[in-house]
Amino acid sequence: MTEAPPAAAVQRVRDGLVARGAVDVLPDAFLAGVTRFARPPQPELDALAAAARGLAARLASGAVGDEDLPLLTRVVFFAGHAGVLAAAGVPTPAYDVLGSYRDNLTTPVGPRLPERPAARRRWPVLGRSVGFPIGVPACVLNGGEAWVRHHAANGWNVLTYKTVRSRAHDPNPQPNWTFAARETAGLPPGAAADVTADPWDWVPPGSAAVSTVNSFGVPSPAPEEWMPDLERSLAAVDDDQLLLVSVMGEAADAAELVADFARTARLAEEAGAPVVELNLSCPNSRDRSTAGVRPPLCLDADATVAVVEGVRRALDDRTGLVAKLSWLDTGRLAALVPRIAPLVDGIAGINTVQTRVRRSDGAPTFPGRELAGLSGIAVRASALDFTRRLVGLREAAGARFDVLAMGGVTDPASFAALFAAGADAVQSASGAFASPYLARDCTAALGETLPRAVGP
Repeated sequence: MTEAPPAAAVQRVRDGLVARGAVDVLPDAFLAGVTRFARPPQPELDALAAAARGLAARLASGAVGDEDLPLLTRVVFFAGHAGVLAAAGVPTPAYDVLGSYRDNLTTPVGPRLPERPAARRRWPVLGRSVGFPIGVPACVLNGGEAWVRHHAANGWNVLTYKTVRSRAHDPNPQPNWTFAARETAGLPPGAAADVTADPWDWVPPGSAAVSTVNSFGVPSPAPEEWMPDLERSLAAVDDDQLLLVSVMGEAADAAELVADFARTARLAEEAGAPVVELNLSCPNSRDRSTAGVRPPLCLDADATVAVVEGVRRALDDRTGLVAKLSWLDTGRLAALVPRIAPLVDGIAGINTVQTRVRRSDGAPTFPGRELAGLSGIAVRASALDFTRRLVGLREAAGARFDVLAMGGVTDPASFAALFAAGADAVQSASGAFASPYLARDCTAALGETLPRAVGP
């Protein structure tokens, strides 16, 4: 449904809640949501409860108005009725942060546009001709067929199927994803950060100043589940859209690590993947030997090169290969890129930035794991810095790999900045999570003027 004007949206949401019999119990359901993983300080909890009770009274009497839409969106989302918002055309976060990873696999909660946004031109990406080159990277927002269909219909044209493994892997315990509402500006490139984020934090959908933190731990179904789902997902995208597949290996031994990456990449190829992306950048993988979180694999240049070489040998020459990196400083990136450039068709980056995340009471936001991934506007400067240096290395070497840039893309201007820096396609995770109409907005603002198009 298309985005509704505030007055119509409020009435539609009210009608949906009344039909569900949810108005009277809305305050209790909302409070259960905001206290699901931790309890706010009592004054804050009291204020939230009073606001929710007042809203419910206005809904019951019919006195609810346009000015109630921001509060209504927050209360209904945390009360577990995001579907009512989406059905009413109200922007809402695309992922149910209260639900489990499994619950979310088949249920995107954001609104669906009635018609896919499209530019009249196409752009070259990884040897294909695609529509407006915006997409969603490998994350839970592309966790399966339902998500791929959802995003493809909303105008996201360069999608990366969530990282899969050669065996089933459970997610980290909940919570897994929350807003970092205090991070409303970009941090300096590569800056270490201590982030405060509470599970009940909120940023209004569509805000360009959004940051989030997540700790999923790269969950994956078993191949017998994800391979047929991948086949269906590939069939769901149009001929001007591209679906990559992210893969990851795991092993204590270096040789077995390469073998596991290669094994998983071949499974993805067997399921029909036209392009395989190597997840060398995850900041949330658990280290079972220390009960902590491992650093991204791409910090080890030799291990990274070994994986890229092993996977390239294992795949058919016609299958594209992309290496996904985290933010690397100048020395590390300059030492790594020339070694992998001849082997890959593309380099993607950045992943979320590994950072220490605590609640406002000092406890870890994600119990048992202080380190998690930060994304959104907070990492925008890091993404732009990385992209500029990566493109510079490509030009200096005369290399031919494409650049898939991401990090802090929350509005058309941040998309345009990465594309102007030399990216061939731009992806967004926090932006897609918090602003379901972002692809439409970027296409409308830039579709007629974005350079490097190859024609209709």
